[in-house]
Amino acid sequence: MPREQFRTEGFTQHHFSVKSGAGFSLVEIILSASIFALVVMAFVGVFLYGQEATVLAGQRASASLLAEEGLEALRNIRDAGFTNLVDGTHGLAISGSQWQLAGSADINGVFTRQVAISSIDSRRKQVTATITWQQNLQRSGLVSAVTRFTNWMALGIGNWAFPSLASSFNLTPANSGIAGANSVSIAFANNLVYLGRANSAGREFYIFDVSDPASPQLLGQRDLNGTPNDIVVAGNYAYIASTDDLQELQIVDISDPATVGLAGKLTSVNLTAANSGNAAADAQALSLSGNYLLMVRGGGDEFLVFDLTNPSAPGNPVGRTPTLTGTPADVTASGGYAYVASSDNAAELQIVDITDKTAPSRVQVFNLTSGSANTDALSAGFAGNHVFVGRASSGAPEFYAINVANPMSPLLSDTQEIGNDVMAISMDQNTAYAFLATADTGNDFKIVDASVPTNISLLGQLNLANGSLDIVYDTTLDRAFIASSADAEELQIVRPQ
Repeated sequence: MPREQFRTEGFTQHHFSVKSGAGFSLVEIILSASIFALVVMAFVGVFLYGQEATVLAGQRASASLLAEEGLEALRNIRDAGFTNLVDGTHGLAISGSQWQLAGSADINGVFTRQVAISSIDSRRKQVTATITWQQNLQRSGLVSAVTRFTNWMALGIGNWAFPSLASSFNLTPANSGIAGANSVSIAFANNLVYLGRANSAGREFYIFDVSDPASPQLLGQRDLNGTPNDIVVAGNYAYIASTDDLQELQIVDISDPATVGLAGKLTSVNLTAANSGNAAADAQALSLSGNYLLMVRGGGDEFLVFDLTNPSAPGNPVGRTPTLTGTPADVTASGGYAYVASSDNAAELQIVDITDKTAPSRVQVFNLTSGSANTDALSAGFAGNHVFVGRASSGAPEFYAINVANPMSPLLSDTQEIGNDVMAISMDQNTAYAFLATADTGNDFKIVDASVPTNISLLGQLNLANGSLDIVYDTTLDRAFIASSADAEELQIVRPQ
């Protein structure tokens, strides 16, 4: 028994020992193979991912270089002429060793490049160079670079403390039909000046090329009915506020200045008593508000709104209000409000809510109590959140800065003594300089620095021949253009030092 027990136990011990050893070896093999496969896969994955990452990094670096090249190309295009930077989305190409805008995109290998140009204001553009490509079947790549360009030639703005007459144009009978008629209104758009003269036996409407302000060129002219009290330009049309009782609003097609005098180039709106309240009231001034034209008149419904959806034939007013008081002399607009300079001695500034163009309404007035209470407001301009009002001479300040950040609660910021009537105001939106045409016989051209509206000051002035009746300032050319009563200088162009 003892021996058999020993053998049985020994056999049993030996049997289990063999089975246990064989089992662990198989598991170890499987585990080892699995770990090896994982390691191999990891190394392969790292290798492949590294390769892809290297390719993608290279593509991204190439895309970044193409984007930077795009900005440099646009800089070269800007340096050749700021007007070459046309708003929109473009491609780039080289022609005659010079970069130029071409098409809507350009292709460089796997990369597509687009440059987007948009205006910030008349002197600045924002440009974005965007590069796109297909990284793999599942994902695409995108790199963009953004900067701003300025018209540095224009921003080399001169010193307006010392203005001087740069040039002028004499409308003799040979080129105008008559000499001696005053220039009374002026507008500027796209390096062209539009000049209006008092009704006479000659022409009343002129177009000048002033791309070279030192040498204005007369391009076209035509007869008008009545005196053009004001001119605004939008697209291919000039809109004229007239004294003609049958054509208070006149529309001139200016798409081809050389043929502006041909028949069919003039359309008009007759403001009868039925659509304006008074058929005999003269149109005084105009202002644009989006796709609408605002007009103020001397009687009847003194504030009218025209829809310019059809710019050559706006038709009858779509909105009007008889609630203005006094005689309105000028109008300017910003946002949902229009600001009217009036002869009302208790409401020289009148504020009209134009949010609903079909139902404009006067919502507030401001009484210029400083100085004489009996002097009319003659002109208005807008910059920032201020409206600037010019008055007739009163022995007290004739120029006012009024804060209309809240149009329902206008506040006087500051005033400036000018010395005589402020006939017209043109504001530079960038510097907040106010360029004034005044009746001061000693210095009729004046510049007021209103960059700090609570502390405005007279910056510069200049004595011009015979008086200034209207003025427009262009930021790109950095010139002031003046409608003058001088017989030999109906158009005057003033420059800074």
